[in-house]
Amino acid sequence: METNFGPLDVTLRGPGEPEVVVVAGVHGDELSGIRAVRRLREIDLDLQRGVAFVLANPAAIEAGERYLDSDLNRVFPGDPDGDREERIAARLCEFVEGRTSLSLHGTEADPTPFALIHSAQEREFELASELPVPHIVDHWGVNERTITTCGFTVEIELTSTDSEEATEAAQHQTRAFLQRVDALPGEPPDADPDYFHMDKPIPKPDGDSYELHVENFEHVPEGTVYATVDGDDLTADESFWPIIMSAEGSEDIFGYQGRKIGESIEEVKETWINSDREPRNAE
Repeated sequence: METNFGPLDVTLRGPGEPEVVVVAGVHGDELSGIRAVRRLREIDLDLQRGVAFVLANPAAIEAGERYLDSDLNRVFPGDPDGDREERIAARLCEFVEGRTSLSLHGTEADPTPFALIHSAQEREFELASELPVPHIVDHWGVNERTITTCGFTVEIELTSTDSEEATEAAQHQTRAFLQRVDALPGEPPDADPDYFHMDKPIPKPDGDSYELHVENFEHVPEGTVYATVDGDDLTADESFWPIIMSAEGSEDIFGYQGRKIGESIEEVKETWINSDREPRNAE
């Protein structure tokens, strides 16, 4: 059994070598996933497979900061000779390789939960489609250095609210994942998600007052006022589906323009995964 976890805080549970990984704390201030992992690794779960519960960035968690040197979820696959987060990314990418992994995250954008996957791995679409999330987002071509590009990993975004309800939601998603990969007995709840591709970011002008007038995953027609900055309206010059949009989340962008790519996994495979696709904006 592997014992060298380097900078990672890892707890092994279940029989044999870990085949499944649950990760939280990629960002040290996203508390619901961190608390869910801490709870689940301490209780007596009827695990049928070996599971590794991982807190990815213990120092950032201890400091209550998103990261210390660089944004961990923007530097995968990492660099073993790089800064703190680059070294963590390299070790974590190595650790999840060959294992089926869930990564828990938090966002200020509503609604949640939703799944982020990378369609270079069709299996990620298939796994996410059987988890209890209403929306699945393919970020292929955008944010190419996140944990979903390592191994076979699905990322679940949950509310960043620091609450018992948010922690329970993270535990619910984790249990459903463990059931889906036969690490826990039982069947995960039924899922019927719709599917999106994340496209170009929506810039956030300098200002003091921000209002958002649209909802994530709800269609925004061309000409719609989607936000107001210091009393000035911002109007959509093309139709889009908002993804991870928030007035407060980022200093530089509101979120992302998206497009809907299907309402079933079969439709997505036919019209997206197996098509000659091009991202509108590659970072």
